[in-house]
Amino acid sequence: MWKRILRLALPSILTFSSMTLTGMLTLVIVGRLGPTAIAVVGICNIFMYNIWALFAGINESINFLVSQNFGENKMTDGNKRMQVALAMTLAIDVLWAAACIVLPREILVMLGANHDIVQAGTSYLGIRMFSFTFTMCTVVFFAYMRAVGDTRTPMVISVVTNVLLIVLTYVLTYGLYNWNGFGLQGAAWSMVLTEGLGLILSIVVYFGFYAKRFATRVWYRIQWDQVKLIVRESAKLSVMELSMSLGMLIFTMCITRLGTTAVAANEIALNILSLGFMPANGFGAAATVIVGQDIGAGEPMQAKQGGLYTAVGGLIFMALFSVFLWLFALPVAKIYTSDSAVYLISISLIHIASFIQLFDGANIIFAGGLRGVGDTTYLYRMSLVANWLVFIPLTLILVLVAHLGQVGAWISLATLIVLLGVGNGWRYLKLDWGSAAVIRSGPSVDHVH
Repeated sequence: MWKRILRLALPSILTFSSMTLTGMLTLVIVGRLGPTAIAVVGICNIFMYNIWALFAGINESINFLVSQNFGENKMTDGNKRMQVALAMTLAIDVLWAAACIVLPREILVMLGANHDIVQAGTSYLGIRMFSFTFTMCTVVFFAYMRAVGDTRTPMVISVVTNVLLIVLTYVLTYGLYNWNGFGLQGAAWSMVLTEGLGLILSIVVYFGFYAKRFATRVWYRIQWDQVKLIVRESAKLSVMELSMSLGMLIFTMCITRLGTTAVAANEIALNILSLGFMPANGFGAAATVIVGQDIGAGEPMQAKQGGLYTAVGGLIFMALFSVFLWLFALPVAKIYTSDSAVYLISISLIHIASFIQLFDGANIIFAGGLRGVGDTTYLYRMSLVANWLVFIPLTLILVLVAHLGQVGAWISLATLIVLLGVGNGWRYLKLDWGSAAVIRSGPSVDHVH
C-alpha cells in the first residue's frame, strides 16, 4: 500500500512543487521591480485562481471518473468522457480568448486596485489571461494521465516548463546583455510561451505515446448521457472550487483597500502558504486515483484504507513544514523583499499559516479521497456553507468592522481551513463504504451516504 501511495504521490508532489516553487521564484524575480509589481502579481494571481476554479470541475471530474473506468478495465468509457471534456474546454477557450482583449482593466478596477496598480497591471493581466487558454487544455490532459496511474509524465512536463519559465521570466523582464527586457509584461509573456509548450507536450503524450495502450486516437460519437454526466459532475466540483476562490477574492479585495504594502505582505504570505500545498496536493491527487481505481475494481474497503494511509503520509509532511514556517518566518519573508515594512507585516501572517498547515492538509487529502469515491455533492455543499456562511462574513466583520487589518482577514482564513479539514475528515470516516460504486451516466443520484 505504501509503495503504491508513494509511487503516485511523490511525482505529484514534485509536479506541484515545481509549480509552487516556480511561482515563488518568479515572484522573487518580479519583486525587484518594487512593491507595486508584487501587488500586481498578487491581485492577478487571485483573479486567475478564481478563473481556474470556475473551470476546474472539468479536469477534476475527468480525474476521478476515468480513474474508476481504469480500475474496472473499461477505458473506452474513459476515452469517451475525455473527448467530451476536451470539446467543452476548446469551446470555452474561444470565448476566453475574446475576454483577454476587452476585460483586464475593468477587472482590476472592480477588484479595488489603486491607480498605480491598474496602470502597471492592465497589460500584465491581459497576457496572463491569454496564457490560460493553453492551461485549461493542459490540466485536462494531466487529469487523464493521473487517472491511469501515470503521475510521472505530468511531473516531467511540469519540471521542464517551469525551469524554462524561471529563465524566461528573468530574461524577458530584465533583458540580457544590452537589451533591457519588457519589464512586468515580460514576466507575463514567459507564461504564454511555457504554457504553450506544456500543451504541445501533453498532446504528444496523449495522442502519441498513449495511442497504442489506450486507443486515444479512436474518436466516438458524442453521447449526450456522457455530456450530461461531465457537466453535472464538473458543475458540482467547480462550485466547490469557485466558492473557495470567491471567498479568497473578497478576502483579497478587503486587503487591497489597506494599501500597497498590505497587499504585498499578503501576497508573500499566501505564496509561502502555497508551499504547503506541495505535499498536500500530491497526496490528495494520489488519494483520488487510489480510491477511484479501487472503487472501479470493486474493492471499496481497500479504497477506504488506501485513502486513510494516504492521509497519514500527507499529514506527516505537513507537520514538518508547519514547524519550519514557525521557526524561519523572518528569513523566508526576506527572500521576497528587502522592504522592512513589507516583510515585518508578513511575519505574523506566516505564523498563522504555520498553524493551519495540518488542517489544510486534511482538507485537501480527504477531499481527494471523497472525489475518488464520487461524493461530489457533499464537497460542493460543504464548500458553499463554509465559505458563504463563515469565511466571507467573518472576513468582512474582522476587517471592515473590527478594523483588525490583514491579521483579521487571516484569522478568518484559518477558521475556514480548520472547518474544512475537520468536516472533510469526518465525512470520509462516516461514509457507508460498502455501498460505494462506479458512477455511471444517467440520472443524478447519490452514490454514497
